[in-house]
Amino acid sequence: MKTSNHLLRRLTAALLAAVLALSIALPVFASDDGDTIYINSVSDLLSLAKNCAYDQWSVGKTVILQKDLSLEGMLWEPIPSFSGQFKGNGHTISDLTITGQYSPAGLFGIVEEQGSIESLSVRGIVSVSDSADTTTGGIVGINHGTLINCQFTGVVTGDSEVGGIVGRNESEGTIDHSTARAIVTGKSSTGGIAGYNLGAITGCTNVGSINTEYQEASLDTDGFTAKMVDQINNKMAAADDDVTNSVTNVATDTGGIAGRSSGMILTSVNTGTVGYEHIGYNVGGIVGRTDGLVSGCVNQGHVLGRKDVGGIAGQAEPYRELDLSKDTIKRLRSELDVLRGLVDDTTGVVENSTTNISNSFSAMTSQMDTAIAAARQLDDQASDYGDEVADEIDRASTLLADTLTKLEPVMDTGEDAMTKLTDATGNLKWAMREMAAEMLMASSALSKTSDGLGKVSDAAEDGRDGMSAISEGIKQLLESVDTGDDSAASQAISTILTGYDSLSAEKKSDKNLKTGIELLKVANSVASVFTLGSGMAPAMKAVTAGMGLLRTASLLSNDSDIARATSQIASAIGTISTIATQMGGIVGSAAKSVSASDHPELAAALTKASDALDGMGSITDGIMDNIKDWVGNNGGGSIKDGLDQLSDASDKLRDAMDDLSDSLDLLKTDAALTSATLAHTSVAMGQMQDGLGGLTDMMGQTRDILHWLNQQDPIKVPRPSAELTNTKDSLFDAVSSINDKMNDINSTMRTASNQLTDKMRAVTAQVSVVSNLMLDAVEEISDPGSKTIYEDESEDLIASQSDGKIENSINRGTIDADMNVGGIAGTMGVENLLDPEEDNKDEGTSLLRTSYTVSAVLTGNINEGSITAKKDMVGGIVGQEELGLVTACESYGDVTGVNQVGGIAGAASAKLRSNWAKCALSGEKYIGGIVGQGTDSDLTDGSLIAINNRAIVSVLEGQQYVGAVSGGQDGDFYGNLFVSDDLQGIDRLSRVGQAEPVTYETLLAQENVPDSFRKLTLTFKADGHIIKKISFDYGASFTLDDYPEIPQKNGYYAEWSTPVLDQLHTDTVVNVEYTPYIPSLSSSVTRENGRPVFFVDGFFGGSNAVQVTQQDITADVHGVTEQWLLEFTDDGNETHQIRYLTPGKAKGKVYVKQADGSWQRVETGSFGSYTTFTVTGTEVEVAFVPSKLSVWAFCAGGAALLVLLLLLRKRRGALGAVASILRITLARLLLSDKRPDRIGDQAAQVLRLGVQAFPRRQRRTVIVRIIRHTQFLS
Repeated sequence: MKTSNHLLRRLTAALLAAVLALSIALPVFASDDGDTIYINSVSDLLSLAKNCAYDQWSVGKTVILQKDLSLEGMLWEPIPSFSGQFKGNGHTISDLTITGQYSPAGLFGIVEEQGSIESLSVRGIVSVSDSADTTTGGIVGINHGTLINCQFTGVVTGDSEVGGIVGRNESEGTIDHSTARAIVTGKSSTGGIAGYNLGAITGCTNVGSINTEYQEASLDTDGFTAKMVDQINNKMAAADDDVTNSVTNVATDTGGIAGRSSGMILTSVNTGTVGYEHIGYNVGGIVGRTDGLVSGCVNQGHVLGRKDVGGIAGQAEPYRELDLSKDTIKRLRSELDVLRGLVDDTTGVVENSTTNISNSFSAMTSQMDTAIAAARQLDDQASDYGDEVADEIDRASTLLADTLTKLEPVMDTGEDAMTKLTDATGNLKWAMREMAAEMLMASSALSKTSDGLGKVSDAAEDGRDGMSAISEGIKQLLESVDTGDDSAASQAISTILTGYDSLSAEKKSDKNLKTGIELLKVANSVASVFTLGSGMAPAMKAVTAGMGLLRTASLLSNDSDIARATSQIASAIGTISTIATQMGGIVGSAAKSVSASDHPELAAALTKASDALDGMGSITDGIMDNIKDWVGNNGGGSIKDGLDQLSDASDKLRDAMDDLSDSLDLLKTDAALTSATLAHTSVAMGQMQDGLGGLTDMMGQTRDILHWLNQQDPIKVPRPSAELTNTKDSLFDAVSSINDKMNDINSTMRTASNQLTDKMRAVTAQVSVVSNLMLDAVEEISDPGSKTIYEDESEDLIASQSDGKIENSINRGTIDADMNVGGIAGTMGVENLLDPEEDNKDEGTSLLRTSYTVSAVLTGNINEGSITAKKDMVGGIVGQEELGLVTACESYGDVTGVNQVGGIAGAASAKLRSNWAKCALSGEKYIGGIVGQGTDSDLTDGSLIAINNRAIVSVLEGQQYVGAVSGGQDGDFYGNLFVSDDLQGIDRLSRVGQAEPVTYETLLAQENVPDSFRKLTLTFKADGHIIKKISFDYGASFTLDDYPEIPQKNGYYAEWSTPVLDQLHTDTVVNVEYTPYIPSLSSSVTRENGRPVFFVDGFFGGSNAVQVTQQDITADVHGVTEQWLLEFTDDGNETHQIRYLTPGKAKGKVYVKQADGSWQRVETGSFGSYTTFTVTGTEVEVAFVPSKLSVWAFCAGGAALLVLLLLLRKRRGALGAVASILRITLARLLLSDKRPDRIGDQAAQVLRLGVQAFPRRQRRTVIVRIIRHTQFLS
């Protein structure tokens, strides 16, 4: 029986692999003709919402929005369930307001699998309670259906699964070419497009801010309503009042496109800010945490967080498959066999023991006789039965091997056809993009020449921005066609479609413009199909390889190889099925995007293709059911009929492709299309027909093989006879009786002989061994402390497994976080759900001792943004690699951290293969061009393996453990090369064959050198914007003469951060440093009161100073008392205002030396205590002539002194002496040649001294008398 089951399993696996490999079911949206509902008012929309409370009401219905609607003043309740087609036609539903505790929340609560929403724009606020789990989206709460070309602008706030467009996108859900411009806030699974994605997100764009903390985020609220701005201000105020209310304080899984994803994210772009500084876990520019597929995405936004932060993904989790370990069970069986042998030995000793034992054994002997007789009879009967079965098995094995031998070349044909179809789809993608661009340029508003932009600028005001966007998008699209840049093409198409949506109905009616837009949407779908289809050929190869292994295993009857081959085939087919399902949705969307009234031939061709593909899917399901019947009933007629139908469906698909080619031929007659574009389209369609022909041939050959197999005599494995069954039962009963007697014997063993005791001790010991193994087995399935084991097979599964993979994506945004920070992924590992701070991800948390096969891959990714970590584990591609494979990635952005800083990985416990790093590194310890430090993994027990990596790096800062390949020495290194004049390979040592220095020319001679390595680039930036790029040779030097002109900034002084660059060996960035202007420079020379003598007013920046030197009086001017030389920094102004604190704040005249040596008086003003005047140049000589005292002032001063002397003469003693001194001083002053101003100053000092000679109580009286007499004398 066992052999028969193996045979059936082999035949089933072979036929299952053959049929599934031939049929790729592409499901399309099928909608029955139903009611058409037109929405013209808010009341119409409310009526729709009410009817949708019954989940079947909208099935088959088409809802058409015919005008923009405002929901101002309403608190909207989500439309409960929608299963129809909602066509927004580019209209907007504005002023949406949803508050409360709805979940799921959005304009639509749930969109069912049959439902779709197209070309709808929504503006508003969706802010539900965050006190409990909620699922919240700007447009849809939970999506099982399809969203195409939708937009949301506003604010979305919730608890978990919060998205700008959709809260939760289920496995059957698709979000295609939609845009979010929202401020999105949540605690977990928060994303710009979707909070949690299980399905497919393709070609989407986020320009909003995700979990950014309102009060410090740089938010663009242009276009937001006043109510939206008020909502933002309220959130800011709440955050200011209580920081604990800020949702981002505990935010996890935050992404620009999706917060968390187990599905696919393809060709999507994020330009918004994601995360908040030093707060949040699993933060990524595209996705916060993913174990699905991320492909062809671009991040240009600023990404911030605390831990596990990356430009594309914060946490890249692996694909996991559970393995059940059987080692303990195998040991248990072996030890039970030993126990049975010991019991047999004991039986011989027991025969000589007591009477009771003998009697028991006598009874056992009778049962043994019965068992022996039954065994002999069973042996005879089984021998005859085995001969019958062996003949059938031999014939079946031969038949199986022949069938598989015939199928193998057929699989090769299918594999070749699939490759051709993939290539054709790729060529068609670019051809249709080119065709669409030329159609657009031929429109009445946009010509094919460069005059198109001029026409747009003369257009009406309401359409100018839209036409400008279309023109700019066409320019970018044509450039991407020339360069083959898919990311640039996706951005250009998004720009065109956004511009088109903003046009008026009159401009949209232009035939060429409308045709171009429809072709562009079809080209978008072809691009998405091409991205998905690129995974078909590797999966088909895996099927072919599995069938070869299956044929060999069936001939050798190797059960383990059969199981492994079947598993490989099933895994590959599963991959094909997953990709095919998503392709179906995209093809269906393409069919809907074509106008049947304007292009009936193209619409009919796409519909015909969809019907054919749908028929192929149904037929394949029927064939699968018939395979099961064939295995059970030994008949193949139903399979043959099914394959006939599948061949007919393939012919219909070819006819549909002919119609599609004909419909494109009709477009070829348009004068807008160039001959080159027509040729590209024809070549692509020819390749498509060639590939479909190969697919048809493969199905025909398989059908012929099955016809041949059906004609063979069926395999008939005889059933066991009734006699054989009875004999088996008799033997089982006898053995059961023997076991019962053994229990009786055990009770009397205490009286056995010494020999029996020895035997029993051996048995007891063996029972103990068995018991311990039993406890181990129980512990493995119940011990809470058991550790999960991960077997890393990323490199083996890279071709066949799409989950757990990030590929062909680019980060251009700046990344700032604390630890575990990477340009592509922050961490590759398994998330610790209980403690996101814990790096030991899975220690002691499993309830089962389980084993997983895991695969996590980063391949073909590029980082161009700068990465900065406040702490450790920061890398150009990945911060911490606990498991997985990083291969064919490129790192160009500067990397800065503290410890474990690497050009590719900060810390790594797995494989780094064939990566390229060209960047600058800064840190303290463990700094490496490829990896900062190799570590041991807590998950897989693996360690670093670095193979064939290449590096040109510069270490700007580093104290210990610095290397061009690795800072630390832990790990295995093979074939790594680097270029450096001052670094060694691993720490302070370079090793041949492991980490070896080479010349720049030798490095360029290696295989697969990226274009960016073939040229070194000097980039000049100002405020983050690129001013100029210069390509240079290795070792070149630059001075300020080579630099571009600095862009000026009002109110700031500008200068280059590095004025001289010597011997450059890697890409280098020089930034403009802007310093706020200093409005005035002050002299270090001061007057007696500490105030500066001079101020020079202007706009000074950088290293500025004013030098003031008092000179000997040489000015040819009468009465000069001071002469100064002023030298100050040139700020670019021709003239400057000088502020001058004259001696004693005296009034006077200011003279300035001229270029010819003469002195010229300048006009002066006043500024407080300072005299002001204007000069030319930055080196000025100044002379000051004080004004003369009037006769009245001079006489008044003298009179005051005389009065004081008269008063003093009347005093005796000390006061008389003071009077004598004052008299002498006054005489000297009057007889001196000093100028009157100087005499006045000194007379005032003498007068003050004289007054102080009187007692304090008399001073007031003295002063009054001086004033009275002075006035009289004057």
